Amino acid sequence: MWWLFTIALTAWTIWDVNKRKNSNWWILAVLIFGVFALPVYLAKRNLKAGEVREGGTGWNITKNFAILWSIFMLFAFLSGLASLSQEMAYLQNEYDAAGHAVGATVGFGMLFFLWFVVVIVALVIGLFLKKNSIVEKGPTGALALSQMAAANTPADLESEKVDSEDPN
Repeated sequence: MWWLFTIALTAWTIWDVNKRKNSNWWILAVLIFGVFALPVYLAKRNLKAGEVREGGTGWNITKNFAILWSIFMLFAFLSGLASLSQEMAYLQNEYDAAGHAVGATVGFGMLFFLWFVVVIVALVIGLFLKKNSIVEKGPTGALALSQMAAANTPADLESEKVDSEDPN
């Protein structure tokens, strides 16, 4: 079921890449590496007007990874819960039910432990990488260039040319 999560991330990336005029290579990276590539994209993508990104690239990658990892692990938990509920219909006696209960408890406990350890490690590394002095304000990249091009329409350039020729 992890592939369903990766396809959903890739679909969102296609939409966001086109909206923000980023490189289409990000789509391939998210399709191949999934939850590991998307935080890098989120830390590097072009900002729209009015958006702000603080803390530097390292902080933003680890922060976004922790968020995406949490969503992925929630998806894994719900998938495991759905699978467990399907298997409960085929239990023969109370011993089977007890075995499933113990197995489910151990399995979900391991999922929780894996989620917790990875998120804590990512956030601790991110806090060491965080640079409060780095603040990026949008628009950036191709979005900034398109806004500058839109601001310099031919009528604007013509009025600037006339103003520069006027000696008064």
